[in-house]
Amino acid sequence: MRSAERRYRSTALDRVFADTRIVTAVGPVRGLDIERTRATLRAAERVARTPHVALEPRSDTRQWRYRSDIAGDNVTAGTGATEDLGRMLTDIRRRDGARGPLEVIVFEDHLAVDYSHGIGDGQIGVMMLAAFSDDADGTLVPALATGLPASATWKALWRHYSRHPKTLADFWKLRGRHRAEADGDSAPRRRIENWESAKVSRAGYMNRTRVDELKHWTAEYMPGATAASISTALWSAALRAEGVDVDDHIMVLFNSRRYLDPAQQSSHGNFAVGIPLHLPSGTTPVGITAAMREVIESGWPIAVLGMSLLRDAATRFRSSARAQTDSVVEVPETLRLAVSDLGRLRVFDHLDWADDGRPPQMAASLEPDGPDGCTMLIAEIAGGRTYTASFCSKMIDVAVVDAALRRMCDDPVALLRDAF
Repeated sequence: MRSAERRYRSTALDRVFADTRIVTAVGPVRGLDIERTRATLRAAERVARTPHVALEPRSDTRQWRYRSDIAGDNVTAGTGATEDLGRMLTDIRRRDGARGPLEVIVFEDHLAVDYSHGIGDGQIGVMMLAAFSDDADGTLVPALATGLPASATWKALWRHYSRHPKTLADFWKLRGRHRAEADGDSAPRRRIENWESAKVSRAGYMNRTRVDELKHWTAEYMPGATAASISTALWSAALRAEGVDVDDHIMVLFNSRRYLDPAQQSSHGNFAVGIPLHLPSGTTPVGITAAMREVIESGWPIAVLGMSLLRDAATRFRSSARAQTDSVVEVPETLRLAVSDLGRLRVFDHLDWADDGRPPQMAASLEPDGPDGCTMLIAEIAGGRTYTASFCSKMIDVAVVDAALRRMCDDPVALLRDAF
């Protein structure tokens, strides 16, 4: 195909994530069909000369090719249980065999996508789930083809700082304010062997009644707090209530597409940036909201992408071998949190949800960057919220994470009231 003749110049962030996987799932959905999913994937490959969904990420080269015939044996039927989404994601991640850039697993009532993070961040993952589950009218397929243009970062930088030049100084001040201090030699450490083999995902669900209670209570007692800041505060408080030592710096994911022209904001690639914010115990959702707003207004997320491009342009590319997975690492005893809140997802509104007593949910496993890391992804569908935690079970017990998820989802108002 013509698309296979073209090349994509990867960014430094693309290559960092090329060997990292995102596993995401949606369900329960009626009428899933493996042949229909293959047809949708073939249509996505044909819809443009450079379909972003067909990229072949590689960490050892800047130039990536577009694959052809991407809807073959990478679309398979799933036979495992789907009642426990966290276990389902973990089983998908641990299955035997080499991984292709994009793999789709179609269960009877759930659809899962396992893809290289090099293809893109969570935005394309959500779109793939929606399209591969059901795109009967073909409206979602074109959205899978559009990649971010090479000039996206520079245009976003100019768009923000030409309009708000004084915020550049705010960016530098904020970096200094939130910078983490180096650990002292006396800080407790833990040695962990083969940590990647112990990656686990667990999922908790907050039903619509609890979500509504939380929204009403926070509107009255914590006015101005956003859903993302509330989720960050809840998760941190739930873990601390279970006796977990949580690092005061929490990595909050910001979608830098907000700095782009609206016409480009639906394009795919790696354009979300984690910003480590100093949010010690006792920081309220209102305080977290204020910190996040400062970050957004300063342009910090897009500035990070700009500096990454500058370093990449000034550095001679050298291929490096993948890190060994059987090494012994030594990490602090404190757990580092990373939080990504996708908000309310209306892209799934067209799906025919199964009426079997289970709520509509989307869950996603984001790989932690070390054994002391724990990622949290939040997605809201049909008024309910799913919280997916991914972590190393040799660092923190699965039972502890399950207890924290239950504490957060069963009575979030009580948790916030007690914590703040």
